[in-house]
Amino acid sequence: MALVESNMMELGTSAPSFNLLDTVSGEMRCLEDLTSDKATVILFICNHCPFVIHINDKLVDVANA
Repeated sequence: MALVESNMMELGTSAPSFNLLDTVSGEMRCLEDLTSDKATVILFICNHCPFVIHINDKLVDVANA
């Protein structure tokens, strides 16, 4: 894994608007398309990372719950 400096935003800060490629559908998604009344959780993960592959089923379970 590459060492990357991270500049964490203060907790409670509203997420900035963005446009990112949904690797499942191939479509562009923006924050406004993904918001929910309950919660919005966005994970920046790598689809071919062995750790992500290992926890993917649990991530799906948590999302569905």
